[in-house]
Amino acid sequence: MSSAIFPPAASVVHEAIDERQYVRTKMSAQVALGSGDDRIECRIEDISLGGLSLRGAPQLVIGSLHSASIQLDLHQVKLRIDTRIKVTSGSGELIGAQFVDLDGQKRDILRYLISAYMSGEMVDVNGLFNVMQRENHIKQRKQKLATARSLRERLQALAGSALYLLAGLAIAGLLGFKTYLLFFRVAATQALVSADAHVISMPENGYVKFLVPAGTQRVMAGQPIATVSTQLATSFTTPADLKALADISQTDLQALLGRSLIETTIASPCDCLLYLPKAMVDGYGYKFAELAHLIPLGDNSLFVKASFPFDKLKDLRDIASIELQVFGVDGKLSGQVIGSALDPLTQQLLLQIRPDQPLPLAAYQKPVAVDLFKGLPLLSGFPGY
Repeated sequence: MSSAIFPPAASVVHEAIDERQYVRTKMSAQVALGSGDDRIECRIEDISLGGLSLRGAPQLVIGSLHSASIQLDLHQVKLRIDTRIKVTSGSGELIGAQFVDLDGQKRDILRYLISAYMSGEMVDVNGLFNVMQRENHIKQRKQKLATARSLRERLQALAGSALYLLAGLAIAGLLGFKTYLLFFRVAATQALVSADAHVISMPENGYVKFLVPAGTQRVMAGQPIATVSTQLATSFTTPADLKALADISQTDLQALLGRSLIETTIASPCDCLLYLPKAMVDGYGYKFAELAHLIPLGDNSLFVKASFPFDKLKDLRDIASIELQVFGVDGKLSGQVIGSALDPLTQQLLLQIRPDQPLPLAAYQKPVAVDLFKGLPLLSGFPGY
């Protein structure tokens, strides 16, 4: 006789096959159920690690415990798994049961068999069609979503799409501009506003006194600029030099020996603009110290001297435009190359660039950012390229 346990009534929850704890698969197998002296032969409808579904034993009672012997016919090998099951549900000829004491070794064997059947490694003719028709992925839980939107929601969605579109276009434009600068721009390593100026420097260590009023920006030809007081640098190396010392006066001898200062007045050689690299202060000056720069008058007397790496020489043949940004001068300027040379010390290419607009005197000796832009290959035939 079968022992039956009748649990209290509980609410029934219908669970989708996608949400079961264990994956079930159809398998061609038989099971022999025993409870006491009775023995029932049933066919397995499907099986999982948690239980199985039986067909052909409608007399089983829900909650009853039975010993089960699962028999699988693997072509020429018959496999038997002994366990105990508990009947959990019944619907017509289909009975649901769960394993009660399935140990780890039997569970591993059953897991391997289920995986083999699901992957198609072990199938019969009927199971082959089942594997081909089975969906091997978990379906998304079906939910009914509200599709109706209000006017405000539609406007918000439209504004969000427009913002994403503008952001994408801005990023694409920025990437395109950066790519253009990478392949079609040649930047100078350093540049400076310069001129063909007369540079007045200290000939020797001595004293300097400026003769032009403070704030003077223009001097005339022959106008005194400063006086320099220095000692003569004299050396006596031959007997004739020593003999000549006996024929000169005491005053001249002291001047030759560096015991007196010789004052020299420096005048402007041209009508020029006056630029002072330092403040106009009278006092002691060292040899080769710059006192003043005299820039010739002219509308375009100032130009830009820029340095480029020598390996960029091949990129400077097809320059379409030049962009200058002078420090302290608002706006960007264009220009033209008027000369080129090679610096023997740094081995860099020096270009003289004349701005299209005259630069103020205040821009002299100021740093400049210089960018040379190459013409696009497709536009080389158009005017201006």
